Amino acid sequence: MNCIVVIEDDPAILRGLAENLRAESYEVLTAMDSETGYRLVSEYQPDLVILDLMLPRLDSHGVCRRMCRNGVAIPILMLTAQPQETNHSHDMESCACEYLAKPFSVRDLLVRVWAILSRSEERPDRIRPDVLEEAAPIQPRLLPTKAIHTSGLRICGTSRPALIVGGDYFDVLTFRDGSVGVCIADVSGKGLPAALMMATLKVMVKAFAAPDLGPRDLCSKLNAALCDSIPSSSFVSLFYAVIAPDRKRLTYCNAGHNPPILISDGPTRRLHHGGGILGVFPEWNYEDRQIDLRPKDRILLYTDGVTDCRNFADEFFSEEQLIKFVDRFEDADSVGLLPTVIEMVTRFSDGNFDDDLTLVTVSIE
Repeated sequence: MNCIVVIEDDPAILRGLAENLRAESYEVLTAMDSETGYRLVSEYQPDLVILDLMLPRLDSHGVCRRMCRNGVAIPILMLTAQPQETNHSHDMESCACEYLAKPFSVRDLLVRVWAILSRSEERPDRIRPDVLEEAAPIQPRLLPTKAIHTSGLRICGTSRPALIVGGDYFDVLTFRDGSVGVCIADVSGKGLPAALMMATLKVMVKAFAAPDLGPRDLCSKLNAALCDSIPSSSFVSLFYAVIAPDRKRLTYCNAGHNPPILISDGPTRRLHHGGGILGVFPEWNYEDRQIDLRPKDRILLYTDGVTDCRNFADEFFSEEQLIKFVDRFEDADSVGLLPTVIEMVTRFSDGNFDDDLTLVTVSIE
C-alpha cells in the first residue's frame, strides 16, 4: 500500500483529499501546517507528498528546499491556486516537484497521483517504513546509554537521527592503563544506508582502538579500511581523542569533523588539527595534537546537526551561538551541560532537525 502525506491548511480541502485517497486504498497521513507535515515526511518516508503552495510560517517552498537539502527524494505534488504559480520557484525542479492547479476534479487528482506513483515505483532508494521501524530499536543499543564517571572524568552523550535511523556515531572506550578514548563521527547520508555504515564504523573502531595506538594511527587505519569498503560517493568525518586523566592530558586527531570546543579558564579553543575526512583518499596523512587539561575544563563534541539546524527564518544555530551559549553555563559539568544544550537547540529549531544530531560532553574533575 502506497503511503501519501497531505499537507493542507484548509480543513475542508484536507478532509476531502484524505477521504478520496483512502477510498483508492492509499495510506494517508495528514497535517495542517508545514512543521507537522515535514515531521511526518521525515519519519514515515512516504511515497508521495501532496502539498498546498500557500502555507503559514514555513511555506511550501521552504518544505521542498528542506527535503532537497537533506536528500529526501520523495515526489511532491504541489496544489496551486493559479497556473502561473508553477513558475514561482525555479529551484523546485530538482525536488521532483509537479503542480496541479486549483480548482481540480477528483479524477484529475487521482490520475496525477497514480501517474507519479507509477513512475517512482521502481526507485532503488525507496525503503519501506516497516523496515526502518524494525531497525529503529536496534541502533540506540550501539551507542552508550548512560553517563560515564571514571578516573576523574564525566562523559555523557546523546544522538537523535533526523529519520528513524541515522549515521551519527559516538563511543567511549576505557583502556587497561586507565586512559579513556572518546570518539564522535558523522557518516555521509541519512536513513538506513548511513545507519548500516555507522554500525560498520563502530565495529572498526572497537577492533582497532588500543591504549598503545595513538589517535592519528587509528585514523590512518580507519581511512585505509573505509577506502576499501565504502562506495566512492560516501565518506566519514571523525574525531578521536585519548584522555589520560592521571596526567590531565588529551591527545586527539580530527579527521575532517566539526572541531570540538574546549572551554577552560583561558580562551575557548577549537580542536581542529588532524587531517581530512575518512574513506576518500587512502594516502592521506594524519597527525596528533596534545593538550594539557585542567580541573573544570569542559569539552563539547558535536555533529553538524547541532550547528546547522535552522529556525523558521532559515537562520543557522551556528558554532558561534553554541560557544556563547555554553560560556553562560560555566559551572555546569558534562551531565548538566548536555540537556541544557539539547533544550536550547530544540527551542531554536522548534524541534525540526534536518540532519542527525549528536552531542557529547566531557568535564574534567
